[in-house]
Amino acid sequence: MKVTMNRSDAHFEEALKLIPWGTQTNAKRPYAAFNETMPKYIVRGKGCRIWDLEGKEYIDFRLALGPITLGYCYDEVDNAVRAQLEKGVLFSMASPIELELAKLIHEVVPNAEMVRFMKTGEDANLSNIRLARAHTKRDMILTSGYHGYPDWFAVEESPNNGVPEILKDYVKVIPWGKLEVAEKLIRQYNERIACVISIPYDMNEDVSGSYIKQLRKLTKEYGILLVLDEVWTGFRLALGGAQEYFGVDPDLASYAKAMANGYPISTYVGKRKYMSELNHFRMTTTYAGETLSMAAAIATISIMKREPVHKHLWAMGERLMQGFNQIAKDLGVEGYAAGLPPSSFLKFNTPDTVYNQRLEYLWFRELFREGVFVILRWFISYSHKQNDIDITLEKAKRALQRALEAEQKERQSIKPFYW
Repeated sequence: MKVTMNRSDAHFEEALKLIPWGTQTNAKRPYAAFNETMPKYIVRGKGCRIWDLEGKEYIDFRLALGPITLGYCYDEVDNAVRAQLEKGVLFSMASPIELELAKLIHEVVPNAEMVRFMKTGEDANLSNIRLARAHTKRDMILTSGYHGYPDWFAVEESPNNGVPEILKDYVKVIPWGKLEVAEKLIRQYNERIACVISIPYDMNEDVSGSYIKQLRKLTKEYGILLVLDEVWTGFRLALGGAQEYFGVDPDLASYAKAMANGYPISTYVGKRKYMSELNHFRMTTTYAGETLSMAAAIATISIMKREPVHKHLWAMGERLMQGFNQIAKDLGVEGYAAGLPPSSFLKFNTPDTVYNQRLEYLWFRELFREGVFVILRWFISYSHKQNDIDITLEKAKRALQRALEAEQKERQSIKPFYW
């Protein structure tokens, strides 16, 4: 069965003439390997479902790359935005809504003694880097994990990506989870290092939190600040994010995606002695005080406080994982559910890595045909109910059965798909 997407293809060809990539976000570029089944455009969403340009419906587990925590077009959040729109979007001075949101974040995020707002995760991470340098009077940073597109986080591909090679003298990269590399770099450069910025969880099988805990121990030993990049984990793993879930006490932290159910806002927070550096130099942007996203964040976080949002995310994620394990058992597949329930995955676990990659590709290809939208990790929202999970598992089993059959038929002709 081949799904034709003539309208999408035509639209994409037009977009490429005016927009590099044809889209704004790398992760939303069409995957050539899924050209027959993956939609190129989404025109609307409601709850845990989305509809493409051809009108096909999908149960969505990608959630706009993570920001949709409650569900698409969540009424209480959107109504709060409409109410604020009647008052205004941006003013000539600060709006009282800024303090209202700051108080809420101070209440729920463990290390948020002080709070400032920005618009994206990159903004928040860059701001924390500046704060760390200002406080320590040191220039070097260590990075671990993906923190966005800015120069400081893109030195590995320099200079082909427009990043000056000289920045490699100021940024050293720790492959996430490689504690021995972290320890070596910290011991080698400790007097130059302002901070280590790291994601707390790499959406893989290591769910112990041991890596970030050891980084905290090392940075404290050497008087280096720890910046926790919670752009993805914040307000998703727990109300207080990964620092609450893993029990880690960072000096500074960055939040974005899940805090406003899709509206563009981020925050950088931390201990007062570090955040107070902002009183001594200028770091500012006009749209940081935009009120619609703040209204959305207040509504989203208030719902999380009032209702069992995170309990639900974990419960539905665990249901999905149990279903993965049953599907693998029923179909005789060497594989198992892995990761944390809010972002789990089915890991194919045969000794043949090329086979595992090929089967994963075929499975995702067939999932799109079934009307399940997912890439790599399965994000859960508050709008994913038990019935949605059960329907998904039925579709996932059919998709995997077809993938196994296709693998047998096409073993010699299919080129391995690498993520």
